[in-house]
Amino acid sequence: MKSINWRSTAAVAIVIVMLAGLVGRLAYLQLINYEQYRNDALEQYTTEYTIAAHRGTLYDRNMTVLAKSISVETVFISPKHIKSTSETSVIADGLAEILGVDRATILDKASKTQSQYQIIKKNVDLATADLVRQFILDNDLSHCVHLEEGSKRYYYYGSLASHVIGFTGVDNQGIYGIERYYDDILKGVDGRVIKGQDGIGNDLDYKYESYIDAIDGSNMVLTIDWTIQSILEKYLQEAYDENNPRNRAMGVIMDVNTGEILAMSIVPGYDLNNPYTLDAKSQALLDSFAGTQEQVTTYKSTLLYQMWNNKVVSEPYETGSTFKVVTAAMALEEKVVDLDDTFVCPSSGIVVGGIPIHCHKAGGHGIQTFVEALQNSCNPSFVQIGLKIGNDLFYKYVDQFGYFEKTGIDIGDEASTIWHKNFNEVELAVSAFGQTFKVTPIAHIRALAAVANGGYLVTPHFAKALIDDDMNVIKTFEYDNSRQVVSQSVCDTIIGILKDGIKVGSTKNAYVEGYNIAAKTGTSEKKDVAGEDGFTPYVSSCIAYAPAEDPQIIIYIAIDEPTGTDYYGGLIAAPVISKVLTEVLPYMKIPKNNTDADNTYSVNIDDYRGMTPEEAKSALTGLKLNCKIVGEGSKIVDQLPRFGETISEGGKVILYTDDQRLERTISVPNLSGLSPSAAANKLIAAGLNIKITGAYQSGSGSKASSQSIESGSMVTEGTVIEVEFKYYEGID
Repeated sequence: MKSINWRSTAAVAIVIVMLAGLVGRLAYLQLINYEQYRNDALEQYTTEYTIAAHRGTLYDRNMTVLAKSISVETVFISPKHIKSTSETSVIADGLAEILGVDRATILDKASKTQSQYQIIKKNVDLATADLVRQFILDNDLSHCVHLEEGSKRYYYYGSLASHVIGFTGVDNQGIYGIERYYDDILKGVDGRVIKGQDGIGNDLDYKYESYIDAIDGSNMVLTIDWTIQSILEKYLQEAYDENNPRNRAMGVIMDVNTGEILAMSIVPGYDLNNPYTLDAKSQALLDSFAGTQEQVTTYKSTLLYQMWNNKVVSEPYETGSTFKVVTAAMALEEKVVDLDDTFVCPSSGIVVGGIPIHCHKAGGHGIQTFVEALQNSCNPSFVQIGLKIGNDLFYKYVDQFGYFEKTGIDIGDEASTIWHKNFNEVELAVSAFGQTFKVTPIAHIRALAAVANGGYLVTPHFAKALIDDDMNVIKTFEYDNSRQVVSQSVCDTIIGILKDGIKVGSTKNAYVEGYNIAAKTGTSEKKDVAGEDGFTPYVSSCIAYAPAEDPQIIIYIAIDEPTGTDYYGGLIAAPVISKVLTEVLPYMKIPKNNTDADNTYSVNIDDYRGMTPEEAKSALTGLKLNCKIVGEGSKIVDQLPRFGETISEGGKVILYTDDQRLERTISVPNLSGLSPSAAANKLIAAGLNIKITGAYQSGSGSKASSQSIESGSMVTEGTVIEVEFKYYEGID
């Protein structure tokens, strides 16, 4: 009996232990490890899709779209829900054909049978995505082949402002430029869709769906002006092609009063829609590179980073003579010089601390006033001015003009000034004309802009406002431009000196017909990077303020290590400023200065079609133009030059009165080195017309440097030959 009781007790104990274990396990599953098993169940019976947020649109200041996200889709498969090897084969064959993806790649992704998310291709356009949908429908593959909505960044103007805008990566994250700096504002927040499915990927009978909306990124209005940017890039590219610089060319146009950057360009640019494609010069370097495949890949990466780099903010350089504007401001503010003070520029140069310092003008300038020294860009004179200022004051003003701080420009990667610790008499002497220390171009532009706006340091910037999709302003960006570093009177004096210098000084090639501008050239030698091949590297630059009476903008042009015949900033950078401002100032609706007597006597050709020969001849005579009437008709039916073209006074317009005419062809003469009047006379005598561009002012001195149609070319009588003129004497 006792034995039976013992066995019963043991059996009950075992049952209790088992029940306790079961309860404990249930408690563990339900209470302690609840989240894990819940998530495992959800993963098995739900599928989650991402709803990509649309990145905010980038506009220029006039609401021209620069960058926008366009709808695309991602095609992916769920290997876990593929039913058979035959289904795998169908998927691989179909998607390979539609998407252009390697079949073996698809098979490899399909082999990951525990995965529900294997991307086959991103950024699929909508038309191709529709083909994938039809493929899914035709083959009953909705349980394992899916599409996911997304977006792709599209840059409407390719390489325009490429170093400003930057680009995004495969996941729409900002990689460079504005796209990276304002990534948090532009990118938005992705949404999600969670759907209920059975074990083989089919939607469940009951509806289970959780939907979290995507929050699109904010739209941003930039300070960039598409038209001004295009003009700057056109002429900067022309200068790049002509001078073939080793280290690119750059240009900036900024509002001197607000710091708004209207245009910024580095040439060569790159295609924002294909940012991993090298520019032509970089590709040539890569093609000539000899090394292992790994070395070639590394070298390509180096070239890409160099191509993407915005040298305006990230490459400190020695400014050269454009810094004389700042030195002059120091000297006048501290009253260590007067305008009539004289300085000697001897033919042998000047010696400081045993170091000879020469002038760019052979034979020197002799005795000249402070005003003339600045206009002539005389190094020995500015050495003497710098020594008058002294080390302490010089350092103080370099600091006050903001060179020892970053400008705060909203693009990232801004570098700092490089300044010598041991700053003695020699360093002071050469620093007075912009050598030995290095600053970024943007820091220099900011300092120079202060001279044009009454002495205030502005914050260079690109962000103007945030707007919603209905163009309502959400936020405007504010910047501190309140710090004054030099007086209004000193600024006015310097602008006046530079304005007058356009006619007599080293900046004559920056002349803009009909406008008064103030300009300063610079040519700095890069002694620390001189090559072993005997090449002497220079940075050739020019800055200008326009209009001089009430400066609105500063323009900066620099050509880094030109390899052509000329290297002075006054010869290769100043003409770029002339060309750019000739188009930009009228576009900005800045009126011409009607008191400017030094014009090129240019005439805009009207449309004479439909007039009688007598009416047309009378109109042309009034414009100081000649005409030649061809044909026996009673009305003008055609003309050369065409309506809207510009030629100089004294030219000839060919007027045709019928369609049957025998056109006279003429060989274009060589105009190289001729004065404007000599070139005009030679062309007119040959039966051709001239359009004078570049640095032509009444008087003498400028010479033809290029012509639009090569000498020896055969052209129709009356054709317009555009001739550019430059000054070569006294240019820095």
